[in-house]
Amino acid sequence: MKQTLQKRAARKHPKLFREQLIVEEHAVEKFPAMMQPWQTKDFNALDPGWMRLAGRPSKSPLQLAYLERPRGHSKTTDMAVQLAWILQYSTTQVNGLAAAADLDQGKLIRDAIERIAKLNPRYCDQLEFRQHAVFNRETGSRLTIISSDVQSSWGLLPDFVICDELSHWEKPDLWYSLLSSAAKKPNCMLIVLTNAGVGRGWQWDVREAARKSDRWHFSSLQGCQAPWIKPEWLEEQRRLLPAAVFDRLWNNSWQMSDGGFVSLQEAEACRDETLSQQQQGRPGFRYIAAIDYAEKHDYTVGVVLHRKGEKYVVDRMDVICPQPNKPVPVSWVDRWIEQMAQNFPNIFFLLDEYQLLSTIQKYQSQVQLERFQFMAGKGNHALAVNLRKLILHQQITWYKNCGQLPQVELRDDLETELASVLLKQRSSGMCRIDHLQDRIHHDDRVFTLGAAALHATQQEGATDWLEVQGPSATGNFIW
Repeated sequence: MKQTLQKRAARKHPKLFREQLIVEEHAVEKFPAMMQPWQTKDFNALDPGWMRLAGRPSKSPLQLAYLERPRGHSKTTDMAVQLAWILQYSTTQVNGLAAAADLDQGKLIRDAIERIAKLNPRYCDQLEFRQHAVFNRETGSRLTIISSDVQSSWGLLPDFVICDELSHWEKPDLWYSLLSSAAKKPNCMLIVLTNAGVGRGWQWDVREAARKSDRWHFSSLQGCQAPWIKPEWLEEQRRLLPAAVFDRLWNNSWQMSDGGFVSLQEAEACRDETLSQQQQGRPGFRYIAAIDYAEKHDYTVGVVLHRKGEKYVVDRMDVICPQPNKPVPVSWVDRWIEQMAQNFPNIFFLLDEYQLLSTIQKYQSQVQLERFQFMAGKGNHALAVNLRKLILHQQITWYKNCGQLPQVELRDDLETELASVLLKQRSSGMCRIDHLQDRIHHDDRVFTLGAAALHATQQEGATDWLEVQGPSATGNFIW
C-alpha cells in the first residue's frame, strides 16, 4: 500500500518523483539528500513548466531555461530525472528532442534516463529504450536523440527540446530551427544545458539574450561547487590543462579564445643541445616510428624515438610539404619505412589505416607495425593529454631544429608548431589537438610525435594520462 501511494504521489509532481529516486548504484540515500542548493533552485524553476506540459495544473510556468554549469555538476543526470518524469507520467502523448553536437554526446542523456529507470523500476516501469530514443509503451510519449548535422529538423514540432552542450555546437543552424520549432507550440519547453564557451559568437549571443530576458530561467554556476569532485582530481586537471581551458571547464568562465597546447617556453625547455639528428640506431634500444601522411595540403611527417632512462628521446623527425601541383607521393613513405627499418634495429612502425592502407598491406609481413587512427576521438584525446604531460614534466627531449622545414629561412620547427596548436574540448569531454584553419598553421608534427610517444608510454607501462568518461549518476567523473 505504501509503495502504491508513493507512486501515485510521484505521478502528481516532479518534486515528489525526485523524492523517491535512487540515482547512484549502491547509494544509501535518495536523490534529495544528495542534491545541492543550486540543483534544487533549477528544479524548482522548471517544475511548473513540466507540470503544465504533462497536463497538470500549474501557475505562471517558465518554459525557457539556460543552465550553465562547470563539468561534473550533474547537468546530464538532473536533466534525465526531469525527462524520466515527463515521459513516464504525462497524461497525454508528448514528443521531445535532445539535440547535441554529435550523437555520442546526445546519447549520454538517453543512457542517464535508462540508468535511472533501472535503479527505480517501480517509478519508470512504462519506459522502453532504443539506441537513440526513449518511449512510453502505453502513452506513446517519446524522446528522440538528434545531432547538429540533422538537416530535417526544420519540419519538427516538438513538445520539449533539450540543447545539450550548446557552447560546443560549431554552427547555429540546428539552434535556429529548434528555437523556431519550439515557438510553434504554446506549452513547449526549451532548455539549454552547457558549459562556458569560447569567444563572442552566436552562442554568447544566445547566453546573453537568455540572461537579460524575464522569460528565461537563467542559471550560471561560477567555480567548482560540487562536493563530489575531489580536490586532488581538480588539482590534477589544473596541472594537465592549459589555464584557459581549465578556467572554462572547471570554473565555468567564458574565454575570449581557446587555450594553447603548450607555450613556446615549455616546448623549448625540452630541447637538448647535446643531441643531434640520428642516421641510425644502436642495439639494445626499442625504437618507435610513426608516420602521418598527407598528399596535397598538410605536411607528411616521419618520427623515430626511443626511451632512455626516464625520458623519451626523439632521434629524428623528417618533414616534407607538398608543392603547388606537386603532391607528396606515397613512394616517399615507402622509402622512409625501408630506410628506417634498415638503419634502426628493433623498430616498430605506427601507420594510419585511413591514410596508408596499401602501405600497411605491403609492409605488414616485412616490419613490425600497428594501425593507429590519428584522427579518432579516443586516440586523439590520449595522445594529446599524454604528450602535454611529457612536455610539461620534461620527460621527452629532442635536438635543436627538430622538425625544421627544409629550405625555409624562417624558423618553422617542432617547437614553434607545439606553441601554435590548440587544445580543444569535445562535447563528450575528450580533448583533441587542432590548429588554426588559415592554411598557415599545421599540427602534423605534433600529431606524429604524439602518436609515437603514446605508443611508447603504453608499451612501457608508464601511461597515466587522464581519460574523462562522463558523469556518473551523481555527477561524478570517472577517472
